[in-house]
Amino acid sequence: MDLMLKFLPTPPAQVIHYQQPLLFMGSCFADHISALAHRHGLQTLAQPYGVVFNPISIAGQLQRIISGTLYTEYDLHLNQELWHTWEHHTQFSHANKEVLLQHINQQLTIAHQFIHQPNLVVCITLGSAHIYTLANNPQTIVANCHKYPQHVFIKKILTTQTIVSALKQVMQQLPEAQFIFTVSPVRHIKDGLVENNLSKAILLQALHELAQTEQQAYYFPAYELVIDQLRDYRFYEADLVHPNSQAINYVWKQFTATCFDAKTQAYLNDMQQLNTLKNHRVMHEGTQAHEKFIQSIVQKQSEINVKYF
Repeated sequence: MDLMLKFLPTPPAQVIHYQQPLLFMGSCFADHISALAHRHGLQTLAQPYGVVFNPISIAGQLQRIISGTLYTEYDLHLNQELWHTWEHHTQFSHANKEVLLQHINQQLTIAHQFIHQPNLVVCITLGSAHIYTLANNPQTIVANCHKYPQHVFIKKILTTQTIVSALKQVMQQLPEAQFIFTVSPVRHIKDGLVENNLSKAILLQALHELAQTEQQAYYFPAYELVIDQLRDYRFYEADLVHPNSQAINYVWKQFTATCFDAKTQAYLNDMQQLNTLKNHRVMHEGTQAHEKFIQSIVQKQSEINVKYF
């Protein structure tokens, strides 16, 4: 008896090598996958703007990273004793605007340098097709509402064409980069379940159109792996919305098996063994057994360095 649908994602035309730089942006699901990539020794940069859900804000952030245009005090606004920008997550907000400017410009500079490396892979996870614009300036789409009252914003839902156009513009500015797109399996229940499904459908349609028409673009089915293959609440946190560590690790394994070349998969396996050694709990420090254990970690690290670098 089969208790799970058999589903193997189709590999991209160009698989990833472990020495390629990986930029992760988008929803909180991108945080989890980028953390696993970093833990396994891949060159990563994650969330230079923090968690962002809608594709237009992500596209705008990438445009700014590409240009490297620094922020000034005119980009900031004050609410509830904290300074913010409309482009950054609240994690960047600060009571001192000079500190905020220094931090966001530092992250922007790092991202600007990172994104212009050769063989770049940009991994974008979209969370929602719903956007919020300023009521007094509808052309301004905000990445985070920063606890402003609801009447400050107008809620809209994007069209497929708008999403495709915005992402295409970014890809055209990075013609040598490879883009991997995913849709987050996290449900935005505050929008309502019906509205969430409509939002995800728009994202899926837009990304499939990009993957079919743009050679740079590839769609990895993280959403389908969780929603359709795992499809059980035991793979979710207690809120029944966010995938748990078991689900995230499953998607990670499918991602690496599908999108990375054979040597990279061997490298990731060796790094997993090294991490397992490092995470082993030492009971009696200072003993010969402990010294032997430390040497085994050093030896494993040395073997990896000789084998891959």
